[in-house]
Parts: sequence; structure tokens; C-alpha cells
Amino acid sequence: MKKADYDIIAAYYDKVIGKGYETNDYIRKKINRYNKNVKTVLELGCGTGSNLLHFDKDIAITGIDISVEMLKIAKNKLPGCKFYQQDIRTFSLNKKFDLIICLYDTLNHVLLFSDWKKIFKNADKHLNDKGLFIFDINTLAKLEYISAVSPFMHEFDSNYLIVNVKKIFRNTFNWNLKIFENKRHNMFSLLEQNIKESSFETDKISNELLKYFNIKRIDDENGRKVKYDNERVFFVCQKKW
Repeated sequence: MKKADYDIIAAYYDKVIGKGYETNDYIRKKINRYNKNVKTVLELGCGTGSNLLHFDKDIAITGIDISVEMLKIAKNKLPGCKFYQQDIRTFSLNKKFDLIICLYDTLNHVLLFSDWKKIFKNADKHLNDKGLFIFDINTLAKLEYISAVSPFMHEFDSNYLIVNVKKIFRNTFNWNLKIFENKRHNMFSLLEQNIKESSFETDKISNELLKYFNIKRIDDENGRKVKYDNERVFFVCQKKW
């Protein structure tokens, strides 16, 4: 996970990923159920800040990301909010929060489970009593499926993104991204980047989380029970007290 990898794709990130309305609806429901008094939010791997746009204006927002270019975009979207260039594996802030989120498979970009352990421990350290830690992951089933059907193409603003995902280790996959930018008159420039993702079994993740949290939910974005072939899984955890 290198900051340069994300700096390169920052300008295209929002157009490819989208606005994330369904995810933020999910987060809102979990806040209302498990901690209605959320007044401070920290996002790990906040990217361009799109997820944080959906929180009420009376909530104090903080974001962490490794990419300078991503943070520049986030600061323009959310002036007055606090953003820090830090690595989510080792972040350290002299404050605690009511809610910590880590969304859109950000955690998958951390390749070693030993580093996932550090993130879970650090999230606990930065949470207030009864604070929530909510994150999602791409499952191994999803990564296996995408690698099987790759490559695929996405068109945006007369530009083209070609994604080719290949398995390179037991639980690690390489995402080769080719962006063909339409400069003018169908003359294209090529931007290419490789970004890796790893995933781990739900039970393995849960066992580590239970050292620090009460796990309230493990489900999909629609709140349904997780099945073996789920592509995206959410973990809703609450700090033990």
C-alpha cells in the first residue's frame, strides 16, 4: 500500500466509484440502532471524502488517508473538517471518536493479516465508550469471481477504464487498472496502475475483533445474514465497556 498508487488515480476516483448512497444508508441505520449519540466520526482511508459528505453538519468529521492527492479533493469537498495524511495501519491521533468507519474495501488494500490486527487494536484505542467500528470487505468469493470474469470495461465521461484482476497468491489479487483518457477528437492517453487486495475468512476476522469489540452484526449492505457466496460483508462492532 503505497501513497503514489492512489495519488495517480485520485482524479478519476469519484467518477468510477460513485457516491455510495447505499452504504451510507446502511451506516445510518446502524448508528440509529446501536449508538444514536454519535457526534464525532473518523474515516480510515477516507479517499476523496465522498462517504463523509452524508453525515449531518453537527457531526465533527475527521479523515485519514495515505494519498496527498485524495486528501486535496476531500478538503475541497469538506472545508473546515480535519484531514490527516497517515497510514491506516499505524495512525495515531490525540483524540477519540464515537464512530470509526473504513468503507469500500479499503481494508482489503492492507495485504497482511498482521496489519489488520494492528488496525483493529488501534481502532479500539481511538474509540469512546460504546463507540462503533464499522467496516466492509471484499470477500475471497468476490475476488475469486472477479478474477474469473476479468477483464471488464467501464465507460465514464468519454473515458474508459479496463480492469483486469488476477490471483497472485492464496488470498491476494492484483488489480490492473488501465484508464484511457479522451484528450480530444478521440485521441487517448493511457494511465496504468496496479493495486493489490487481500481478503481473509470471516471467522478469522471475527476472532480477532472479539479481542476488542462486541460484534453486533455481520451482514451484507441490505442487513441480510451473510452466506458463503456473499461478495461484500459488513462488520458492525462496538467497543467493549
